[in-house]
Amino acid sequence: MQQLHADVGVAQLSKDGEELCGDNVVITRTPQATIIVISDGLGSGVKANILATLTTKIASSMLKRGIPLEEVVNTIAETLPVCRQRKIAYSTLQIIKITSTGQATVVEFDCPPTFLIRDGQVTKVATQEKIIGGKRIKVGRLSLHEGDVITAVSDGVIHAGIGGLLKLGWGWNGVADELKSVCKGGCKPADITNQLINCCEGYYLGHPGDDSTAVAVRVHQARYLTLFTGPPADSSIDERVTQRFLAQQGKKVVAGGTTANIVSRMTGKPLNVDLVFYDQQVPPIGFIEDIDLVTEGILTLNAVLERLNDINRLYSTNMRDGATLLARMLLEADMIDIMAGKAVNPAHQNPNYPFKINIKSQVLSNLKSVLESQGKQVKIEWF
Repeated sequence: MQQLHADVGVAQLSKDGEELCGDNVVITRTPQATIIVISDGLGSGVKANILATLTTKIASSMLKRGIPLEEVVNTIAETLPVCRQRKIAYSTLQIIKITSTGQATVVEFDCPPTFLIRDGQVTKVATQEKIIGGKRIKVGRLSLHEGDVITAVSDGVIHAGIGGLLKLGWGWNGVADELKSVCKGGCKPADITNQLINCCEGYYLGHPGDDSTAVAVRVHQARYLTLFTGPPADSSIDERVTQRFLAQQGKKVVAGGTTANIVSRMTGKPLNVDLVFYDQQVPPIGFIEDIDLVTEGILTLNAVLERLNDINRLYSTNMRDGATLLARMLLEADMIDIMAGKAVNPAHQNPNYPFKINIKSQVLSNLKSVLESQGKQVKIEWF
């Protein structure tokens, strides 16, 4: 079965006059699932932020360790303090867990019902009530299809404009109408959440009366990319590693002149260099038949990091250097495998240095961190 990838967008708005948002969202990705935990701390500001952060951190760390959902909910429900005056918990809890096969579990505790957008229609995710840890918890399970969108919002979104522009606030149905309109064009989760929060701020007339959070998740077929950079430390395994690279699914990128020559030799297909686009900082790209992109190694990878740190500029420029092309390809992939050779390049490093301070090791480690912050699943394997 083709693996599904959950693309997640998050947008938040702090209550007027507060620097910290009292809502917190933690996204955890494992090889088996994407887990999103959302919490809305009671009140606003630092106290609410601390309560919400504690709730999300505890829940997400337990779920990441594979602890059953019921046990996680039970732990949170039993430990959440309750406000003496208002008789409600000090923070809400909402969990959305989506497996790589599209099986979704939604848990709601004191939060607005979760939205499901499917085939242009918006409905509530069907749930059943359970008593866990003495708390009334709603749990829903459903099978997602490609293109489905699940959206969760905190009550600051539902109540936007209440008593002001909108007498009773935006409301669940008002948010649903906006989602129906926004999702028509199949836009990205980040665009959906930004649109919701922009509307929310508008209804609050620029002075939000509550912390507001919107989270949108869209599932689609996973897009794969494999980056082969640097020859193996043991040249006798060149052929084995190259054959494995060529057998990978999805797009294939070679970064490094020596690596490109190995691939060219093993496949019997010539390596041609493209000198049409000239850039002073990024070496020219090359072409090998059936390889999606061929670039220079460490200089280009360093430049890729710079491109990824300014994504707006990356998509607004018409540059076609190797770093720009590779950065765009990485952002368009969901599952990224990096096959990295340990062969020492004396031009880049002192071979007597420990491996951890190897320049390539640092660059790839930084690249992995940046891509993971963009929701990518990245694996580095050294040869």
